[in-house]
Amino acid sequence: MIRTRPTPTIMTVALATTLALIAAHTVASEPLAVPSRGFVSTLPAKSWEEGLISGNGTIGINVLSRPLDERVILSHERLFLPMGAPVMPVDQSARLFEIRRLIDRGLYRQACELQFNLSGQSGFMYPDYFVPAFDLTIQSEGHGEIRDYARSVDFQTGETTIHWADDRGVFERRMFVSRAAGIAAMLFTAPNSALDCRIALVPREPSDEFNSDSDINKRSAEVFQEHVSDIKRTAGDSWLTYSNRFSRAYPGSIHALEGFARVVATAGETEPQDNGSLVVRGADRILVLVDLRLLHDPEKSATEEMKVALGKLPADYRQLLDDHANIHGELFNRVRLDLGGGADHHRSTEELLELSSYDDPNRALIEKQFDAARYNIISCTGELPPTLQGVWGGTYVPGWASDFTHNGNVPSAIAANLMGNLPELMPAYTSYIESIVPWMEINAKHLFGARGVVLPSRSTTHGFNNAMNPNFAGGMWVGGAGWAAHFFYDYYLYTGDREFLANHALPFMEKAALFFEDYLYEGADGKFVFSPTQSPENTPGNSNSQASFNATMDVAVAKQLLGNTIAASRELGCNEDKIPIWEAMLAKMPDYSIDQDGIIKEWLTPRLENNDSHRHSSQLYPLFDGMPEEIASSPELRAAFKKSIEYKLDKHWRNNQRGFMSFGLVQLGQAATSLGESELAYHCLKHLVNRFWLNNLASMHNHRSLFNMDISGGMPAVIIKMLAASAPGKIQLLPALPAAWPKGQIEGVLCRGVIEIQRLRWEEKQVEVTLLSAKPQTILLELPNEIYRLSIKDGAAVVGPASHPNQRELELPSGGSVTLSIVLK
Repeated sequence: MIRTRPTPTIMTVALATTLALIAAHTVASEPLAVPSRGFVSTLPAKSWEEGLISGNGTIGINVLSRPLDERVILSHERLFLPMGAPVMPVDQSARLFEIRRLIDRGLYRQACELQFNLSGQSGFMYPDYFVPAFDLTIQSEGHGEIRDYARSVDFQTGETTIHWADDRGVFERRMFVSRAAGIAAMLFTAPNSALDCRIALVPREPSDEFNSDSDINKRSAEVFQEHVSDIKRTAGDSWLTYSNRFSRAYPGSIHALEGFARVVATAGETEPQDNGSLVVRGADRILVLVDLRLLHDPEKSATEEMKVALGKLPADYRQLLDDHANIHGELFNRVRLDLGGGADHHRSTEELLELSSYDDPNRALIEKQFDAARYNIISCTGELPPTLQGVWGGTYVPGWASDFTHNGNVPSAIAANLMGNLPELMPAYTSYIESIVPWMEINAKHLFGARGVVLPSRSTTHGFNNAMNPNFAGGMWVGGAGWAAHFFYDYYLYTGDREFLANHALPFMEKAALFFEDYLYEGADGKFVFSPTQSPENTPGNSNSQASFNATMDVAVAKQLLGNTIAASRELGCNEDKIPIWEAMLAKMPDYSIDQDGIIKEWLTPRLENNDSHRHSSQLYPLFDGMPEEIASSPELRAAFKKSIEYKLDKHWRNNQRGFMSFGLVQLGQAATSLGESELAYHCLKHLVNRFWLNNLASMHNHRSLFNMDISGGMPAVIIKMLAASAPGKIQLLPALPAAWPKGQIEGVLCRGVIEIQRLRWEEKQVEVTLLSAKPQTILLELPNEIYRLSIKDGAAVVGPASHPNQRELELPSGGSVTLSIVLK
């Protein structure tokens, strides 16, 4: 039974004692080594948000790192709590004309209310929540004071370590989640047969944590009691089981959950208990292997299958770790950033966070966050992309259901996958989007009377758009599928995978374009009207409703989508009959416009005013990942986009010292890098570095609170784009390098055109770059200043002239590295 509020249990009293003892012994006589790429922290978690995280994309663990009363939260990427059968949007397409007429008359709130009333919903509906599975607990007794405490994560192996000592000697608990074996593994070591503990698999109990928000604990307990039932726990001499059913399961949902733990105690005795726990006495080491399964058919148990599978694995922690690290490490080690953090890498995260400030961000902290961010995304991407919380959870009432929020969060979380040389992670996103196409087609038909697809602002187990109420115009956002299509096409540009382009990217792009063919209509000026729309979650400055028309983001998405669909069709030699239609549509798109203050408009109409203090920056969409020619050729537009970034940084971020919504800064930073505005990008980065990370180097949504993976993808994207950017046939080196980084190095960046920047090193005016192309091609190489001298140090490239002094034409061979030495004026 989960308690509804924190009470002084044995565990919480022990944690309080542990924290006090650790605080009293800050000098470690036997320090835990800082991993070469990883971190050491000196304090255990007070709540699940501060736990050490590891994962293989499918299973996640969150280790609270408490010596005497350990709690490891296990989770599964597909554990979306069944909340009841999906609700299909009512077919309201026949009354779309009424919604449009209300918007045309300026009755925006009434338009939003009408759409909501037609939906038949009683209120805003979240999709099934992402929730944790169960906890592995380890309770033991200490002998004397706890000292020499430290905990760490090694990003190269995915291994978490908790280290401490008492009067008996040194204890360690190591744990990781294996990509090779598909299970979680833990090794507990101690001196002189000193391991006496009780191990159990138990329901997730957030109320047992030091969490000041008791309302969350109470609501989490209520949801658990309403939705989780038939809990069973058993134990044997060398194993533990856990299972529960879900009370509101529906056809197609998960119906039950099962977990199995194999326990191997060396030189000790084990004794199963009637309450489902296992007591271990006098062991030198304990190995625990844990698997968990989600059951769509509760009558087909997987317990025996898990028992047999775990029994076949070697009882050798090191071998299991090596097998996993070979896979995980190959992914993680492709990219490396060096800004000169140097000796500070040996400091604890608590020290680094204390040392770093907005005026003087610590370089070692930036490098560790860059590594941590990539580690986090690798660890939480399996068959599915990251939810808001990745693959980790600690409560049954997660923020915003910890769903896939498509109007900003998911795009931020996956933003660095391609440029960060992790193309293998992108099919998790594209395959998920493809899996919900049938629901997206119903959204298009029922809400807009259109063919094609409409991606809702949020989804998990289905893609119906139920995200609406009288004050939230989520039913009017139409840019989602086009934004998703950008990632489909970009995957092809980075990888050159023509099979993917033909069989996945272009078919989805065509569906997204088909929607705009039906949805758009001409206004009196001959330009298309986008109505109804929502600029994600923002309300115009002169309106009382999010319902609107001609949102800049939707226009930009449609322009990008049609341009990419035409390019992909020509690449594959198809759609000759459709290309003229799409070209004609592009000619009728509304132009970007500038308001009276010189800022880019968020709605392309004089009737709706900007609200630039909002946390989203959706009107900057055209610059999220590159520079469209329409903007590149217009100094006025570039100036307006720049002023928009400056205004939002001043209006929203300077005055709001706590800051809100980290991915809003990612959007600003992405746009700044596309403009080549290095100091604006660095401004965004300094906020990201100092506001949104805890001592476990998990990223947050708010100021050091609300566990969230958005900037674990978005922050590396901003940093990489500051140092290297690409478009088909063009690579820019150091396009937004801030003055604060006079020298540095980055390795392993992937570029469009299937080119890898194996290494980019700079120091003042000297630049050295090594490129590897997967095919013979000619590209334009661009630097931020005039090139004084460029020479080939190694490789068979040919350098040619270019039309600008900061550019050179470069012929690259296939499969051979080319190293260039460049001196800038």
